[in-house]
Amino acid sequence: MPVETTTIRCHVCDGADHRPYGSSGRNRIVVCRDCGLFFVNPVPTPAALRRMVSEAETYTEDQLAKVEFFRRRATRLFETVESHVSPGRVLDVGCAIGTELVVARERGWTPIGIELSEASVRVAREHGLDVRACALEDAGFADASFDLVTANHVVEHLAWPAPFFAELRRILDPSGYLFVSVPNVDAWKRYLLRSRYRWTFHDDHFAHYSKSTLPRLLERHGFDVVRIHSSRAYDFHQDVETRSRFFRWCNAKVEALDMGIELFCLARPR
Repeated sequence: MPVETTTIRCHVCDGADHRPYGSSGRNRIVVCRDCGLFFVNPVPTPAALRRMVSEAETYTEDQLAKVEFFRRRATRLFETVESHVSPGRVLDVGCAIGTELVVARERGWTPIGIELSEASVRVAREHGLDVRACALEDAGFADASFDLVTANHVVEHLAWPAPFFAELRRILDPSGYLFVSVPNVDAWKRYLLRSRYRWTFHDDHFAHYSKSTLPRLLERHGFDVVRIHSSRAYDFHQDVETRSRFFRWCNAKVEALDMGIELFCLARPR
């Protein structure tokens, strides 16, 4: 069945001037000439996107296969955040099977999740987690409901980010924090593979951020970046501290050059 699409402007600067970069599956990738954002244009309509996400099971299977990896990642996230804010109310948007929420609960946070994949919601609820099977904008949270909101590998899936970030600003406490992780379009492998770099250029990824464009997106929507860095030279799942000294050295160099495969960003409402 054909997917309904529509043409858009740049998510970061609202520019309409862009150049072709390549294609990935059914997606046409362009680069904004004004700010350098890589994004898909045209994109599926909001209704088409919602159908695609609710029916997906690929990410559920990936999370189940890598539970310990995602537990370590969540633990390090909370260790970082808790140096800024005490455990309180946390919302994980796109919580998948709820691994981060389990870690949050163990550390004294009051966790709630948002997830559209029906398969993931079933798994998360089996762990006794409060997970809402709806879009963030439809959840009906009160103003300033959360001390921390996390969005791990969510923002790249947004073909229409403005309503999402407006809702985040509304439900996040003014003294709270937002944590975002996304694939890094400036990862070293992308320079070799271009649009064939599938870790970034998935069929369901509609914007591809760098260390320069992600902060601009957040600033446009009322957030100030506290810290941002790249992570992992490639998609390995073992704890980096268990690897050889040479491996750790190489990985650290790649991260320092902002060419790791992911970006981790902590921000606050302006």
